[in-house]
Amino acid sequence: MFKLFSKIVLLFGIAVLLNSCQDNPWEQIAGPTSKNQVNIIHFSDSVLGLDSIHMFKKLEQMQYRHPAIFFESDSSSSWKKNLLPYLLDPEVQALFKDALKFRMPLDDFQSKIDYGVSQYRLRYQDKAKKFDIYTYISRNEKFWILEGPMHFFIPWDRYLGSDHPLYAREAKYQISRHDSDQVIIEVFRSLSKDHIPKIKNNSSLLSGMINSGKSILFIQTLLGDSEAQKALNMDVIQNQFMIDNEVALWKVLLKKKWLFDNSFDLKRKLIEPAPFSAFTTSNDQMIPGQAGTWFGWRILQNYWSQNPELDLSEIMADENVNLILQKSGYRP
Repeated sequence: MFKLFSKIVLLFGIAVLLNSCQDNPWEQIAGPTSKNQVNIIHFSDSVLGLDSIHMFKKLEQMQYRHPAIFFESDSSSSWKKNLLPYLLDPEVQALFKDALKFRMPLDDFQSKIDYGVSQYRLRYQDKAKKFDIYTYISRNEKFWILEGPMHFFIPWDRYLGSDHPLYAREAKYQISRHDSDQVIIEVFRSLSKDHIPKIKNNSSLLSGMINSGKSILFIQTLLGDSEAQKALNMDVIQNQFMIDNEVALWKVLLKKKWLFDNSFDLKRKLIEPAPFSAFTTSNDQMIPGQAGTWFGWRILQNYWSQNPELDLSEIMADENVNLILQKSGYRP
């Protein structure tokens, strides 16, 4: 009898959990994903590997179809002068060969982009930005995504895997951003910034926490929980540390009156990528970097849960961070 009762209680608990998950307003919207939501041009694949003569002919064929690549605002600059030597550079050629080995398979890349953009358009409707994606080789320049008015430019050589020797000298806390699947997160992180207004009259820590948390909520809503956690650059253990110590760390923020502090250095320590977050406690080395962003994300989740009638675009556009905190009812 007890075993039967236990099974009933367990099944009821699972049902409640599933229903509660479905009630989260940031859950992905069910439905089929349309293919080729975005025009993706794999520029490096089109030309690298060709000899100089065939490469030049290919570039001539492509130039008017892809002005974002070929024509710069400086009319005195010529792609024939700059682009061809760049593509024939042995370093670029070698990095392309590595990209072919280690990058995400192109079909997977297309399907994951299609899924995220489908969710984005369901949320934003006619407010959704239209854009194309170009992939290329950058010689490991220090940016994750380049953005134009209607384009995202993705350097494959920034996503060759965290163990690739190309990144051996980079900070360990940043190294996971080079994993091949991180490229999807970086696309939607960049897209999120187009929907976050710059708050001119509020430079407080709370403002920075909420604004950086918006990018994580955006990724969570379009791609899912695990991708949001990766976007924070926290592994499962670090995220659990934040959950276990949420109350204690929040008390530190309140006790030190940091939420409304305008110090740039404070935002750097608690919001920007770092090996740890400096709360001036004896356990700082254990606190994951970007803890302030994590708190901003939690506040926004509470706010949306308390106000489920709002849509994602309204939350992203809301500049009143004090009211967001108040209406969130966030009290860990």
